[in-house]
Parts: sequence; structure tokens; C-alpha cells
Amino acid sequence: MRTEIVQKKIYDSLPIDGTIRAETTKDIVNDILTYKAAAKRKVRQAIAKRAGDENERKRLHTLLKRDGWLADPFLHRQMRKHFRHGKSEVANQFIVRSDRYSTDVIDGNLVITVRIARKHGDNIVLTTTTNGTNVDLTGSNLRVILKEGFTEIQYATEKGDGRKCGDRVLGIDKGYTEALTDSDGDHHGRNFGKVMTDYSDKVSAAGKQRNKLHALEKKHREAGRIAKADRIKTNNLGRKKIDARKVTTQKRLRTIAYQAAHSVVDKAAIVASEDLTTAIASKHPWKRFNRRMSAWAKGVLAEALDSVCEQRDAKHILVNGAYTSQMDSTNGLLEGRREGDKFYRANGDVLQADHNAALNVLARLDDGEISRFTPYTEVRRILLARSPAQLSVKRVELGTKVRQPTADESYAQICATF
Repeated sequence: MRTEIVQKKIYDSLPIDGTIRAETTKDIVNDILTYKAAAKRKVRQAIAKRAGDENERKRLHTLLKRDGWLADPFLHRQMRKHFRHGKSEVANQFIVRSDRYSTDVIDGNLVITVRIARKHGDNIVLTTTTNGTNVDLTGSNLRVILKEGFTEIQYATEKGDGRKCGDRVLGIDKGYTEALTDSDGDHHGRNFGKVMTDYSDKVSAAGKQRNKLHALEKKHREAGRIAKADRIKTNNLGRKKIDARKVTTQKRLRTIAYQAAHSVVDKAAIVASEDLTTAIASKHPWKRFNRRMSAWAKGVLAEALDSVCEQRDAKHILVNGAYTSQMDSTNGLLEGRREGDKFYRANGDVLQADHNAALNVLARLDDGEISRFTPYTEVRRILLARSPAQLSVKRVELGTKVRQPTADESYAQICATF
């Protein structure tokens, strides 16, 4: 694929060194293949939900594995739906192959010299801010990124073995106020929700003010007051502070998420958590909650658990998260109700809601009837079938289609049920 792209001579008009061109193209192709692999994972979930016959599932999986999804209407439709589209705006970086640069320490600083073909110009000399003591570039490609007059140099390195994990089996409930709550009732990452709420509310307020300035700038420009419109655009509608605030907040959230994951793995050798890769279906999405609990924030929790478990030789298992927040963990029945951080049992007892959900996640680990990809409607049918007959009738007849709990109730309740 890379050869075909290069052979189309898309670089003909640019005086770029051949190895830089080839490695940068290879990096782009690898990104595309990564997006395709992520799309295939979602399509496999769709196959599990659709195909009841084992032979049909095998046929669809075989076509998907061999990239033959164009031949099947269902697979073609699913790949169009999940394969990431769009156009990259990245134009400030390139890749340097490991044998095309040399390193040296000059005046206490590590200096990297990128060798360029002579017909394209002189070698590129990059003086870093490190002395190179803990930097090992052996066999590593470099990614050179230009940012506002500065140059970043990134490289891949092997992460060392982490400290030993615990010896327990724990269920984890991913939350909003606290990043993680385990089945022992311990909370990890207590400032997670506060950081997200503060950032999101500031962004929302700033966005409303910027919209007014955008309208004012447009008004002046249409009226012919070009100089004034240009001053508003230059001095009031920049993105430096906005981007800096976003980067800072994401770093803080990542730190909290990883600290919480390490705290869990200190106790556990096997960690069970909800599979939240599929969005909850909703007819009444709540904008404020969706803004605050972004997909990125949910993703960083899953990434932290995966990364920490892998580094510390623990096992992270995803289970079906349907109704784990609405079940009573003491008897495994779909009864009681959750309000905020409290779960009220049918007999009037009160449990801590996140702890209750974590216990249900742990129980789901050994549930032979409910797999990771079982549709939530089927999960509900199974749970009601386990309940006493009177309870099943009271909570709507078996098989009746109901809306899955969503963010259309109170904010406190939804934050806790995430």
C-alpha cells in the first residue's frame, strides 16, 4: 500500500528527502490501518448481535478478516458506519528513520543531526534541552514536530517492568465524581469529576462569549469597518489560551486516571470492568452531562486500566455493563432504585451506589448467561427471568421493549450511574 502511494508521485513537486518521504508515508498508512482495525472490532460486535447461526457468524468473520467486506451488504454498511472518515490537518511533522540520524553531546546538550540527501539541502542539526543521560535512541525512528517556533522530538521506548500487582479479584465501577470504585468499596481518583466539571463549565462560558464576539466581528465586517473587525479577530478570537487550558486539563485527568488504576492494581491481579465502548442509546440526551462526561474522559479511564494492568502483569477483563447500576448486589435481582450515590433496596436498606455497581460487575465476571456482547434487552430479559414471578410482572412483562436508563433524569443520579 505504501509503495502504491509513493509511486503515484504525490511528492514530485516537493523537494523532500526520499527516506523521510517513505517513512512519513508509512506512518500515515499505519494510522489508516489502525482506524480500520478499530472499525473491525465494532463490526465484530455487530455480527455477534445480528447473526444467531454459527455458520453465518463464521462466514461474516472470515470475510471481515480477509477484507472481503465489500462483498456483503451488511458488512459493507457496518464498515462505512464505523471506519473513521475525514481529512487530517496535520502538516507540521515528519518521520526520520533510525539509520538517517546521528547523536552527539556538545556543550552538555544532546545534539541530533538528521542526514539529508545533498540535492535537497544541508543536514538538519537539532540541539535539545537534555544532556542525553537517560535517552536511548538505539534503533528508534524519530518523529519531528514543529510547534510555534519550537521543535519536539518524539521516539518510542520500551516501558520497564512495573511493580508487582496484588493477588485479589476485583470488580470496578467507572464513575464521575470518583474515577474508579472497587468491589471492596474503596474510591480511587476522587478529584476526577471536579476537574472535568470546572474545565467544562469554563469552556462553556467562554464559548458563549466568543459567539457574541464572532457575531460582533461579522457585523463590523459587513458594515465595512474592516479594521475594527480585524482587531476583534486578532485580539479576542485566538485559540492559544483555549488550547493550553485543554492540554493542561487532559494531563491532569490522565494523571488522576493512572494514579487510580495503579491504586486498584496494587490490590488486584484480575480486574473486571464495564465495557463502555458502545454509547448508551437515548432519545433524550442531556447536553450538559454529555459535555462534561466526554468520550475522551471515558476513554482515558479504560486506557489507564489497560496500560497499568499490562505493565504490572495483571489481567483486565471487560464485562457487559448493562443494568449493573440498577441491580441489587446482595441478591442479584433487578430491583431497588438508584438515586445519586445511594442505592435503595426493595426492603428499605441503603447501599453506596458505586460500591453496589462494582459488586455487580464482579458477579458479571462469572455469569455464564450474560456475555460481553449480549444486547441490553436480552440482559434485562435474563435478569427478570431470575426474579420472582410477582416482581417480573410488576416490572413490565418479560420481553417488553423499554428505554435503557439515560441522562434525562437528575444530574446527580446520572453522574453516579456512569
